[in-house]
Amino acid sequence: MSEQPREVEGVLLVRAGDQEAAGQRVAALVAVDRFDLRPRPAQRIRDVYLDTGDAALAGARVAFRVRELDGRPLLTLKADAVRSGLAAERLELEAPWSAGALQAALEELRRRGVELPEPPEGAGAGQPLADLAGLGLHPTQTRETTRTPRDVVERGDPGAGPVAELTVDDVSYQLPAGTARLLEVEVEAKGPGGLETVQALLAALAGAFPQDLRPWSYGKLATGRAIERLLAEGRLEGQLDGDGRIRPAAHDLLAEFLAQNSP
Repeated sequence: MSEQPREVEGVLLVRAGDQEAAGQRVAALVAVDRFDLRPRPAQRIRDVYLDTGDAALAGARVAFRVRELDGRPLLTLKADAVRSGLAAERLELEAPWSAGALQAALEELRRRGVELPEPPEGAGAGQPLADLAGLGLHPTQTRETTRTPRDVVERGDPGAGPVAELTVDDVSYQLPAGTARLLEVEVEAKGPGGLETVQALLAALAGAFPQDLRPWSYGKLATGRAIERLLAEGRLEGQLDGDGRIRPAAHDLLAEFLAQNSP
């Protein structure tokens, strides 16, 4: 986790009346614009975000999570998001759960003014949430996602390997006031791909499905916080369908709340 790689990604929110069908249309694509799409097996993801009791990480604008990807735990730290058009670039430190990954994350937090206790001997070898609770970090948001991924390659140079990953994410927020779901299309740069790749693919998708997809400037963590507030205040009353998905009619309300309350 010491190389401090940068993540480049962007999101389109599925806003169609039949969100599942729209997501399937995107997932069924084999090509868009100058890119070919290669299917990969679906993934099951569980994300638990953590913070201190006084929200020190949120105050430092750091997202810190334990991700279970098909049952394998990863430790992730994200910060320093810079938005450019449809995409954003940020610091992303991610590695399999281990003592080394934990120590690297704690060092990065200290560099940002967030002081946590030194982990005891053996921390990083046990259950992630239990070890992190011993450092004063507790869950603030839990999500479960079914991800349908596609490798994205340049049509003229497929041998160069993927330049991005396109995923259709069925995101289920597990919140105190109940469960709420959103369907998203996410594009993340991979290999030689970069900001231009992500921008081009997002624009091509938005152009191909103008009635189904809308640009979304907010990450899943901030979106989940907003949904939690709106649910608790009763402002999403009647705005969840039978599957728990937030109806497209409420997407503008969610975007308005995020615009007014995001740093």
